[in-house]
Amino acid sequence: MNAPALRPLGIGEILDVGIKIYWRNASTLFRIVLFVVLPAQILVTVIQVSALPPDVGRFGGPFGSSFGDSSGTLSGRDSVTLAVGFVVATIINALAGKLAQAGCFRAVADAYLGEEVGWRQSLRYGLRRLPAVVALSILSTIFIALGTIACVIPGIYLWGAFYVAIPVLLVEGVRPMRALGRSRQLVKGRWWGTFGVAIIGYLLVAIIGAAFTGLILGVAVSSARNTVTGFVVSIIATTLSSMLTTPAVAAFATVLYIDLRVRKEGFDLFLLAQRLGVEPRDADAGAASLLPPEVRMPEGEQPPFWPPPPGWQPSGRAPVDEPGPSAGPDEPPYWPPPPGWKPGGR
Repeated sequence: MNAPALRPLGIGEILDVGIKIYWRNASTLFRIVLFVVLPAQILVTVIQVSALPPDVGRFGGPFGSSFGDSSGTLSGRDSVTLAVGFVVATIINALAGKLAQAGCFRAVADAYLGEEVGWRQSLRYGLRRLPAVVALSILSTIFIALGTIACVIPGIYLWGAFYVAIPVLLVEGVRPMRALGRSRQLVKGRWWGTFGVAIIGYLLVAIIGAAFTGLILGVAVSSARNTVTGFVVSIIATTLSSMLTTPAVAAFATVLYIDLRVRKEGFDLFLLAQRLGVEPRDADAGAASLLPPEVRMPEGEQPPFWPPPPGWQPSGRAPVDEPGPSAGPDEPPYWPPPPGWKPGGR
């Protein structure tokens, strides 16, 4: 199999490819998130409500007083119960988010390879690698937090340097600590480009997610706060927001990871397929339909390869300090022109 040659992409092109993958495989990506986040949200709500003291009404309306209303102060035991419930709920949310992210990564990689994207195998793939993804997330959070506490700039730098750590972990099969170092190595020399993709991608995701969640909660929950309806709408809004945002984050990070390896290591889709354990039957169609059209020079203006070799010039111009064969009055004797040269013999 001959995998199509990939080329380095600009920031806008990386975002463009990520958005194309997102929309063309939206149904599968949404299901990956739905079947993980929705059960997690239901379980989290049950845990939080169950952690309330007996004298606190669970729901408003006919079911009792408003959520959070209490006839007195909380005892020490009740406070501990609430705290434990909050911690357990946070852990469940985090695990669900990481599993959905890992599953979306596999689906995005399959789409890049032109493979049929399936939500079941993507989730199985993510579940097998969930412990490593969680460990990596904990380590990266600790390092970024320490860098931010010491001085804000190191924290920002590490956030950008670790941006492709999860794709590294999932594709290359390395340990979490090694994945962080490998991500930093790939980003080295391309930190600003990586930061640009990361910050623009996160802003797009945050704006869409916040607007969508705010719209639903503002319309539906304002009249049903702390009621059964309010909790149901809150679960639905959170799930739908995750369905919109999680696949986009995974798509941008995956495309950026592939681009960094193309730039530094001549990475191709055959190597990606080997790492994922699949055979890209239609890789040419998959990649060609995703990559933006390359800006090409007119016929005869193409270098032998890209980037061009040192000294190559369009139109067969001779290298520096070597006279051209047909230099007229408006043509420099060689290219680039000598200092002070003007057209027309001026």
